[in-house]
Amino acid sequence: TTEIYTLSLHDALPILTIKLLKRLRKMRQLDTVRFIRNTCAPMVLQVAFFDNGQLRKQLIRTREGGVVTCRHLGEAYALCRSAGVHRAELLQIVSHDEACAGNVTTATGPVMSLTF
Repeated sequence: TTEIYTLSLHDALPILTIKLLKRLRKMRQLDTVRFIRNTCAPMVLQVAFFDNGQLRKQLIRTREGGVVTCRHLGEAYALCRSAGVHRAELLQIVSHDEACAGNVTTATGPVMSLTF
């Protein structure tokens, strides 16, 4: 089973940390990592993974629940490499609300495959 932390009983938003990303990769439950960049906020990292046979998408967060942001690709690469992840997709130009909510389902800009 995957380890999902919750903020509180009233807030069921899962907290997907770098530690959990590493575990998902080792358990072969990781599907994709997306670097989501928009024009009005720092880059966020969205992870698609399998949980009990269902594909889920969550933003990477701190243990306290804050969304992890990156100022540039180098920071995003370093976070992924620390979890043993060496492939990602770069999704550009989505609305600020869509990126921060983690509900990105369709690209409004080009998606680029990255290997690092």
